[in-house]
Amino acid sequence: MIRQKIIRRDVLKMATAASLIALLPLPAFANNRIAKKNGVAIKGYDTTAYYKHGKAKKGASATIVEWKGAKWNFATTAEADLFRADPESFAPQFGGFCTRAMSLKKIVHGDPEVWRIRGKKLYLFARPVGRDFFDKGPDAMIAKAKAHWATLS
Repeated sequence: MIRQKIIRRDVLKMATAASLIALLPLPAFANNRIAKKNGVAIKGYDTTAYYKHGKAKKGASATIVEWKGAKWNFATTAEADLFRADPESFAPQFGGFCTRAMSLKKIVHGDPEVWRIRGKKLYLFARPVGRDFFDKGPDAMIAKAKAHWATLS
């Protein structure tokens, strides 16, 4: 009987510790991973447009901000300045990789045309079906994606 109580207590401690670890910020190495092609983040889309205009919008190659080893394109200088002032507020989660794929422990580039904003954060998806699954249970998907993201080096 005493042994069972000890085992239950230990299991409870481990579960509590695991829950707390999930709430920790992502390690620095994970925060620097950006989905890019030829050095350009999120296929050259203006990441501020999702927030300012409520839609995906291509940036201009003449209006670039370099951040975390990638070139981020913007439609206007004003939008580039907005990003430059607070990139963490505008950059997509999981470096622009597909949120659903990340939740399934896969790494797939997100499509800037397939997206959602939740809790003032931008999430990209590789295909509309990923966005549809996200809409059915965003918190669970985000938690799984964060867990996998934290394991990447």
